[in-house]
Amino acid sequence: MLGAKLIRELKLQNPNSEFVGVGGKLMQEQGLKSIFAMEELSVMGFLEVLPHIPKLLALIKQTAQSVISENPDFVITIDSPDFCFRVLKKLKDFKSAKKVHLIAPSVWAYREGRAEKISKLYDLLLAILPFEPPYFEKYGLKTVFIGNLVVENTPDFSLKDRVRSEFRTKYNIAANSPVVVLTPGSRNGEVTKIFPEFIGAINLLAQKKSDLKVVIPLIDKTRELATQMAKELKVEYFLVEKDEKNAAFFAADLALAKSGTNTLEISLYHIPMVIAYKINPLTHFLVKRMVKIQFANLINLISNREIIPEMLQDKCSANLLFNEVQKLLDDKNLAQKQIDESLMALKLMGLGSEENPSFKAAKEILKLS
Repeated sequence: MLGAKLIRELKLQNPNSEFVGVGGKLMQEQGLKSIFAMEELSVMGFLEVLPHIPKLLALIKQTAQSVISENPDFVITIDSPDFCFRVLKKLKDFKSAKKVHLIAPSVWAYREGRAEKISKLYDLLLAILPFEPPYFEKYGLKTVFIGNLVVENTPDFSLKDRVRSEFRTKYNIAANSPVVVLTPGSRNGEVTKIFPEFIGAINLLAQKKSDLKVVIPLIDKTRELATQMAKELKVEYFLVEKDEKNAAFFAADLALAKSGTNTLEISLYHIPMVIAYKINPLTHFLVKRMVKIQFANLINLISNREIIPEMLQDKCSANLLFNEVQKLLDDKNLAQKQIDESLMALKLMGLGSEENPSFKAAKEILKLS
């Protein structure tokens, strides 16, 4: 998504631009020629990645070789530091291209030494959080805060009432029936760990709210697994495709969401939520000893307090999730407070600024030429 926004803006500011690299469907729709499917890199965690190391090393080598053979004017890497930085290290003698990274690594959370290391790899770093530039500027890396590109997905609230009504009418959902959106993950491993707890929480909630309805936006990579697992729900549920996600969000009263970028998008729709995540216990043990921050969610992090309930690891259980979801559904003031405080955090990430983040990013990149 971030790559697609950046490609679109770069083409607007420099219409002759051409793009080749590694990207998914959205980037390819904007004209990227992808040398392999981005999904081949979709592995997270310390232990989880071990079986995939030989393949990942081969893809790193392939990507670096493609950069050299294409001889581009710019090499732009996006997030995925474990992959991107290894590619860039193989390109340390490739001097003809300007090198840019979008989304600063979270050195404020763990492994602060990475800031000095990547300052030797790049000409420009584009940061999405306002407090990040000083961590890298002290090592001489030009770092520009642009805001979070996700805030560009702000919906048109003038359409909300009509779209909400049409969606509920289409699926025969009463105007006063509570609707919960579930986003169980974009990787099969996430869905396997997290979705059963979501399902358990919803089934408990259904005992209290007989008219409860559930909407599950489908993602290509996890469609089959999520569709099969959803059959365990004891409430009426609706599986919606990408083209209905906007309407589903407008129709929703609450979200139970996997921790990640999707939670920012949900906040943009003014939906109160509970977020959750669960990883391999040994991976979690290692992460806890490395990470210095208190929160996982960016809204909580930038606000330095838990605005959105974070149900991580042992807290990611059906009973505990049920309790938090029920609180938000029953207490409209609590739900509205979360919405209001989330919007304040989103403004710090660029919501409502005169120049949107992708415009700023493209402008800063093209300044390097």
